[in-house]
Amino acid sequence: MTIPPIVDASTQVNPQFWLNAAHGAIRNYCGWHVAPIITETITLDGSGGRTLLLPSKRIVNLLTVTSDGADVTDKVSTSKRAGIIEIDGAWSCKLGGITVELEHGYLADEVPEVAGLIVTLTKRAKDAGRTVASQGVGPANIRYITGSDGAAPGVPLFAQEKETLDPYRLNWGP
Repeated sequence: MTIPPIVDASTQVNPQFWLNAAHGAIRNYCGWHVAPIITETITLDGSGGRTLLLPSKRIVNLLTVTSDGADVTDKVSTSKRAGIIEIDGAWSCKLGGITVELEHGYLADEVPEVAGLIVTLTKRAKDAGRTVASQGVGPANIRYITGSDGAAPGVPLFAQEKETLDPYRLNWGP
């Protein structure tokens, strides 16, 4: 079975597609989205312990927390900067037994270096496959940057960009 491409050369791509690609590159590197502040529902595996690590380094607000289907929001305390929540009691032991709805992330003006990087990555994503790797004069030729399979590359993060994101990168989990 052949999977058709998401986008082909004849398709005019909505700018949101490129912005999503930039955010995806940051999420893949950091383990969470970083900016802006979003509301997200996360389902987690239970450990049976008291503390739980969330895939976030800045919790703005816990909206609802359930463990084994029971609302335990009032029994949870939060370390908003560390992405840790603790329950008065014990968390579920079940896979997928915990659901957390939260607001998390940073506003653009709180992390201007990340906001600037999102703009840069969005432009790079839009230009993927059109970035010139080398060009010659006679007989004229142009070679574009491509991935190992010849397709346009994703949104690569350069070393300096990774250094910018390192303070926001999760240092636990997958």
